Amino acid sequence: MEEMKDKILAFFKAISPEAYHIEDAAYILGIKGSEELEAFMGDVEALTEAGLLEARPGDYYKFIDKAEKAALKIEEVREFEGIYKSLRNGRGLVIDETGQHEVNIGAGDRNGAMHNDKVLVHIFRFGRIGEQRHEGRVEKVIQHVNTSIVGTYDRQQMFGFVTPDDERLVDDIYVSLPDTMEARSGAKVLVEITRWPDAKGRQPEGKITSILGYKGDVGVDINCVMAQHKIPFSFPEAVLKEADRVSFDVALGGKRLDLREVPMITIDGEDAKDLDDTVSCKQLANGHYKLGVHIADVSHYVRGNTQLDKEAYKRGTSVYLVDRVVPMLPTKLSNGICSLNAKEDRYAMSCIMEINHAGRVVDFQISPSVIRVDRRCSYPEIYKALTQSIIPDDLLPLMPMVHELHEVAKILIAMREKSGAISFEFPEYKILLAEDGTPLKIVRKDRTIAEKIIEACMLIANETVACYLRDTHKPGIYRIHEQPSEEKLQALQTVVTYLGKPFHLADSHVEPRDIQKFLDSIAGTDIEPIAQIMTLRSMQQARYSAVNVGHFGLASACYTHFTSPIRRYPDLIVHRLLKKRLHWGDGYNKYDDMEDYLAKAADHCSIQEQIAVAAERDTNDLKKVQYMEPFIGEVFDGKISSITSFGMFVELENGIDGLVHIATMDDDYYFFDEEHFLLVGRRTGRTYHLGQEVKVTLIKADKDKKQIDFLLGEVDAQTLIEKSLAGEHRRTGLGSRGMRSGKSGKAGKNGKAGKSSKSSKSEKSGKREASEKDSKNSKRKSTISKYNWQSDYEDNTPAAFARFAKKSKSKKQSKKVSRKKKSGKKK
Repeated sequence: MEEMKDKILAFFKAISPEAYHIEDAAYILGIKGSEELEAFMGDVEALTEAGLLEARPGDYYKFIDKAEKAALKIEEVREFEGIYKSLRNGRGLVIDETGQHEVNIGAGDRNGAMHNDKVLVHIFRFGRIGEQRHEGRVEKVIQHVNTSIVGTYDRQQMFGFVTPDDERLVDDIYVSLPDTMEARSGAKVLVEITRWPDAKGRQPEGKITSILGYKGDVGVDINCVMAQHKIPFSFPEAVLKEADRVSFDVALGGKRLDLREVPMITIDGEDAKDLDDTVSCKQLANGHYKLGVHIADVSHYVRGNTQLDKEAYKRGTSVYLVDRVVPMLPTKLSNGICSLNAKEDRYAMSCIMEINHAGRVVDFQISPSVIRVDRRCSYPEIYKALTQSIIPDDLLPLMPMVHELHEVAKILIAMREKSGAISFEFPEYKILLAEDGTPLKIVRKDRTIAEKIIEACMLIANETVACYLRDTHKPGIYRIHEQPSEEKLQALQTVVTYLGKPFHLADSHVEPRDIQKFLDSIAGTDIEPIAQIMTLRSMQQARYSAVNVGHFGLASACYTHFTSPIRRYPDLIVHRLLKKRLHWGDGYNKYDDMEDYLAKAADHCSIQEQIAVAAERDTNDLKKVQYMEPFIGEVFDGKISSITSFGMFVELENGIDGLVHIATMDDDYYFFDEEHFLLVGRRTGRTYHLGQEVKVTLIKADKDKKQIDFLLGEVDAQTLIEKSLAGEHRRTGLGSRGMRSGKSGKAGKNGKAGKSSKSSKSEKSGKREASEKDSKNSKRKSTISKYNWQSDYEDNTPAAFARFAKKSKSKKQSKKVSRKKKSGKKK
């Protein structure tokens, strides 16, 4: 008995600090027959009770060193504030402000906290040294954030309730019948919380404030996304009335430049309605180019502290959803007097620059102006005119200017390349919808020379304006992009080196040209798309700031947003600042250049931008899922675009990606090699890496959750059903080990997953053995029963044991079958 305990301890000590599945440990230690197995499990339990082994969820055990045990943190229980994150299964965690520590919260310890609430957490058990997660309970909710929730209404006889669309909001909301707006069952609604859940398990209560629609209504799905992100559906009456009073008269007066005789064009998408920029260009006698970028003078119409201004500030940005635009300004302004429509006089803010052959601005003038656009052009139109000489008759007179714009754009692009600006060439995809919102087609949109011309012109104008504001030595607002973190760049280097494209970045100070040099080195290779994505992820997020720290991605010492005041509030602030610096008579208030106001406005607009991006992404994801619904069961070729601890995302040729969950990869037990972004099979050594081409079968397209699930390979219908059920584990908060990979999706009588095998005979034997083990070892937890989400441990098996397991894999099933035959046990 003691000899077996010593063997068990020696085994787990040899692989420490890793954990190992107890079935595999028993096999490697030569345990045979049910009696030996029962005795073995008794020894394991005894060692666990003695504190020499530690049981972990999923039947894993690890050795506990006495020195390590003595080094456990001995601290006073403490409290701190953080954000509560729900994990869909009732449990949750609290993350502190630094993001460095996480506290596990049991289902009964959340004290009424809901997802994303700010809470005070009380730690009652500290993690070991080196571990980030502790265990605790929520003492109180400091701030509730889910004041309004989108969900589906279910009407009962005496009351009703709303089930939130967001699974992380685990509580249904009770609604009394007088507060339902007479909604019918199945309605998608917006419910306002009137009473929060409490520690005693009382459900939250609320009242319905808006009926978003019913199943089958055109646009109801997008309405739900808008409501979730608090995107407004309409303008307040006071704002619309103020917009109605705006004068459409445009007159030359004051110090405005009269540029109505200067040839200029707009170049936009074919479906654009808010045209806020136009360009002009002329080559000078000295060979330089006179480039004019003329932007709608929105500040003339939207004066500070008016209802129009307050609403524009609140929105912060226009939101471009898959089926509609939610404008920052009422359409009478955004599509009307502020839009630079052809053949109509318009007020503008003009930035006129003299650009030399090196792409540098040697002189400039910034001034309010009156302009008159000669012609509206589209990107395809300019592309065909420049590359195929397909030119409409009314564009012919303007072609000399178009060619000059092309030339100056090439100079500016070369200048940016020389300065080391980072250039990503990601394909964009547009989802074409039918009138009823059904996605018909997904088309790829590549950037042509037409888009690049406008981009180059806007970049140089933004930079010129930013430098002007900076050089006044007075408060301003800037678009900044900070240095990437060293940790993320190191991870990038490790991964691409593993993929066969080693590169090294300086440890102290990384410059944009270093990143671009790497991107150039992988251009045209198989890993280019993945390397570009990983490089982008290693970058910081651009944002607005009252303090100029430069723009890393553009390799610019000073940059701002000046060119889109119809759809971005920071641009409107910049226009007001320009007028104030130019001593213009109107269009601004005294607080417009106060540093405190600008800092607050920069933070607010950055947040609103993030909300808009999230809403746009959600509506695109929704339509992508709808587009894929008819193709369930079909096989696609794709590439691995991302790898996580719970599986890998595979992107198809049309830009759609979906998850292959680790629970469905049953040919082996896979763990996540985070350093190299790999999924590695413990027994076979099989690896999956970024950029790898794989064949997948579409298993699920869930509109409600906006999620697409794939299975590896070409899968028959029966397996499709079985693995679809297995894949559901990822949607219930089971983490990366909802069920053991290496097990099949078929469950035994007692919930145990049977061993996967090519033969049905060994498969049945695996089920019998699982059943017997359940009855004889009642203390052991079922592999896929209620899963403790703390068990997201990586099973990095030492190489020797991995090789041993690999060699013995084929023998294992047959030995189990023979043991059953000898014991005379029957199913």
